[in-house]
Amino acid sequence: MTGLTIETAAKINLCLRVLGRRADAYHEVETVLHTVGVWDRIALYDHPTDISITVLTGDVPQGEDNLCWQAASRLAERTGIKRGVSITVEKTIPPRSGLGGGSSDAGATLIGLTRLWALDLRLEELEAIAAELGADVPFFLRGGCCLARGKGEKLVPCPDLSAWLVIVAPERGVSTAQAYAALRRGATLGRRRAPSRPIQRLIEALKAGDLSSVAAALHNDFEAARIAGIDDALRAKADLLAAGCLGAIMSGSGSAVFGIARDRAHAEKVAAPLRANWSSVWVSPTVGAGSHLLISETGEG
Repeated sequence: MTGLTIETAAKINLCLRVLGRRADAYHEVETVLHTVGVWDRIALYDHPTDISITVLTGDVPQGEDNLCWQAASRLAERTGIKRGVSITVEKTIPPRSGLGGGSSDAGATLIGLTRLWALDLRLEELEAIAAELGADVPFFLRGGCCLARGKGEKLVPCPDLSAWLVIVAPERGVSTAQAYAALRRGATLGRRRAPSRPIQRLIEALKAGDLSSVAAALHNDFEAARIAGIDDALRAKADLLAAGCLGAIMSGSGSAVFGIARDRAHAEKVAAPLRANWSSVWVSPTVGAGSHLLISETGEG
């Protein structure tokens, strides 16, 4: 039995707009996502028949409810391959944090299995399967920085941001469904042809490559959804700004928050006092496309 080990990165949302409810029960969104250096680890070992999963750490679903299991099952079904896989998941990315851990794991599983099972699939084919698993999963097939529209599956690459971040994840997570409900968005009136002004402002700042301009353009509609986990996120945001970050914002539907630092030394200085009040604090670089998945071959499992 041969296998792969994959380190797979988290994500942040530099800008996030929620435009309204769609007929398919998703919401129409515009968001600029970027991969960052907080990592889960996925081990995949070839199996002649069965798909199985073991989650070693983290409060996430086991068995068929896990997105990695679903990714393997969908990929086998779509390609007609008669093989299985043993999946082991080690979590560092907190669940219900807005950092995309489950989607990252599912994307890594799809990429890893195309190699393990020697599948000849175009990126577009893999993205179609990924979109069925979750709105953020297609992004994790690409990594780096992307504008995502629709329900999150329509991706356009953006200039990568080179920055050091301080990421704080409050212990109390946020249910994505509750966060959307708290926003109380009505039905969308139609899809925009051009991105909204906050998205355009953020992309312009990325093109300029100026950290202060990017920090000034950070935006997240979910910060207006006043539920307990998001209240925690707003307190963490205030702490990041008080500690000297150039800008700070919540990621996804929360509850994790990130702040932009001037450089690594500045990020370490900001993070140090925060660890007295918050249990999960990371100093992390942004991660570019092609570096968000670290894949190595392993022996028998």
